[in-house]
Amino acid sequence: MRKSLLLLSLLPFAALAQTTWNVSVGGSSIGGTSPYYSPQNLTINAGDIVRWTNVSGTHNVNGNQSLFPGNPQSFSSGNAASGGWNYQFTFTVPGTYNYHCTQPGHSATQFGSITVVDPSTGIAGVEEAGAGVRVYPSPATDRLTIEAGSITLRKVSIISLNGEVVGSAGVQQAGPVFLDVSGLPAANYFVLLTDADGRMTAKPFAKQ
Repeated sequence: MRKSLLLLSLLPFAALAQTTWNVSVGGSSIGGTSPYYSPQNLTINAGDIVRWTNVSGTHNVNGNQSLFPGNPQSFSSGNAASGGWNYQFTFTVPGTYNYHCTQPGHSATQFGSITVVDPSTGIAGVEEAGAGVRVYPSPATDRLTIEAGSITLRKVSIISLNGEVVGSAGVQQAGPVFLDVSGLPAANYFVLLTDADGRMTAKPFAKQ
């Protein structure tokens, strides 16, 4: 399987202590708040811990490779459950991990990604889950073009290097997608593409 390298920093990383990142889990498919993970996308260092805490509803965390073959490792909290449960996992292998809730009807909104960086290089290996997906030009000035081939995209997000979502758009198409990036500061970013089945692919690009 081919891999591309996602540059997550232009500066060398100093040795960092292990960090625990907290993600809230909640919502309901029949209530006023849709099922969610908050934050939905994280960028962390290898060796960091992510802890999910259920605050409402019946949910789980499932990042098994049987569901997401591109994940470098499997992780799962088990079957969906209610109550104030928490689950944590230590991410030791750099790469991009996708996961979602397997409670019926939840994965439409309750999905997330974790990009794990090697702190010695600032680079994460990103699996190219979507064969033929292209993002160009890089560097971009005003417009970014995304060619997804036969994949039907559901959502496109632009993520900064600190994991913040700086732009997103819902789409329902298999052809090219054009994003206006003229308002973004000059920096390195990556595009997180979500297809109609909830699978995600990350692609790096630079804005000048």
